[in-house]
This record gives sequence, C-alpha cells and structure tokens, in this order.
Amino acid sequence: MPYIQYPYSDLSQLGQNLVDVGTKLSEKQRGAEDVDGLGSDGQSRIQDSINDFRHTWKASVGKLIGEIGAWGGLSKAIGDMVAQFDAQTAAALNPSGGRHAAAGGGHVAQ
Repeated sequence: MPYIQYPYSDLSQLGQNLVDVGTKLSEKQRGAEDVDGLGSDGQSRIQDSINDFRHTWKASVGKLIGEIGAWGGLSKAIGDMVAQFDAQTAAALNPSGGRHAAAGGGHVAQ
C-alpha cells in the first residue's frame, strides 16, 4: 500500500492553519442583509427568495466551518501526538541522552 510521510511539525501546522481558516470564515460570514425597500406585493417574493437563500447559505457555510475546524484540530492533534510519541520512544531507546536523540520528523531507522 503506498503512503506518504510528512514531518510532524508540518502536520501540526496544517492543522493549525485549518483551524485558523475556520475561525476567519466564521468571523467574516456576511450575507445580503440590507434588502429594505422590497416590501411591495411583487417584491415580497424577492425578499422571501433572498431570505431562503441566506438561510441555506448560512447552514452550508456553518457546516463547512465545522468540518474545517474538526479536520484542523484532528490533524494538529495527530501531528503533536506522534511527535511526542516519537520523542518519548527515542528517549527510552537512548536513556543516556546521547547525540542521536530524536529530533522529530518521522524517519525510522531500518
């Protein structure tokens, strides 16, 4: 099975970047809020359509923001956890703290 390796710090940074994107999207979410003046009988259908679109848009963007944040948090947690595990394993295998202690990065000696 093919696979790819990334340095743990890259995975952690990617996760943080995704979390940041989700945060920025939720802060910047705006819709067509000013539709005053569309109150006559013929224009009320336009107002209703805009309101329906706004509701659908907010629901879709809200779901996207949630997914981005979840994947970002998960990616960061995995990167941080594996880096910590790698460092602990390297320290356990080299208790003298010699010059070959793990620096992280996901490389395994073969």
